[in-house]
Amino acid sequence: MNYIQVGKLIRTLRNEKNISMNDLAQKLVISQASVSRIEGGLQEVNFTMLNKICEQFEISLSTFFLLLEQKIDINLDTALNEATTSKTEDLDEELYKIIRGLSEDQKKGLYVLLLPYLK
Repeated sequence: MNYIQVGKLIRTLRNEKNISMNDLAQKLVISQASVSRIEGGLQEVNFTMLNKICEQFEISLSTFFLLLEQKIDINLDTALNEATTSKTEDLDEELYKIIRGLSEDQKKGLYVLLLPYLK
C-alpha cells in the first residue's frame, strides 16, 4: 500500500468534510500528530484504523480503495501526458535522474519490472 497516496486521500476527504485534524484525531482516539503523520505518508495505517477513518468520512473501505485507485490513475495519466509532451531527450534525462536516486534494491525491482518489456 502506498502510504503517501493513502495519506493524501485521507487529507482530501477530511478537508471535503470540513473536519479539522484535531477533530479527526479525537474521533479516532489518537494524537493530532499521528493524523499528521498518516496524512503525510510517514505512518503506516492498518486496516482497523483505516476502517475507523472511513467510518468518519461515511464511506466503506471498498469505496476508499476505489477512490485511491482513481486518484493514482489520474496522477499517472497526468504524468504520462506531461512526459509525452516533452522532448525525448528531456524524458531520458528525467528517467536517468529518477534511476540515479533509487537504492540498489529499488533498481533491482525496477529492472525486474521492465524486463518483460525488453523482450
